[in-house]
Amino acid sequence: MYLWIHLIFAILLIVLVSLSIFKKKGFMPYMMISRVTYLVFIVTGSLLFFKAYDRNPIFAILKVLAAIMFIGLLEMTFAEKNKGRITKGMIISLYCALILLFIIGFITAGGRPFV
Repeated sequence: MYLWIHLIFAILLIVLVSLSIFKKKGFMPYMMISRVTYLVFIVTGSLLFFKAYDRNPIFAILKVLAAIMFIGLLEMTFAEKNKGRITKGMIISLYCALILLFIIGFITAGGRPFV
C-alpha cells in the first residue's frame, strides 16, 4: 500500500514540478504543494526503506542518498526560478536526477508493483 502511495505522489510531484518550472506567472502555489509532497515521500519512503533494506541494503541506501540529492537540486532550481535565473542546464539535470531516482527506486523495489 505504501508503495502505491509513494508512486502516486511521485507522479503528482512530476506534474507539480513541471508546472512550477515552466509556468511564467503564478507558479508559487505549485512550489508550495510540491514541498508538501516531500512530507509524504519522507513518511512512505522511511516505511519502505526498512523493507528494502532487508532485501538489498546497498540500493536502499543509494535510493535515500539519491532522494536527498534530488530534493536539494529541486530546491536550488526553485530558488533560481524565484530569482528569474533558471537555466536549461538546471532543468535538464533536475529531470536526469529524477529519472535516476526512478531507476534506483524500481531496482530497490525489485520491480514491484509492475512485475
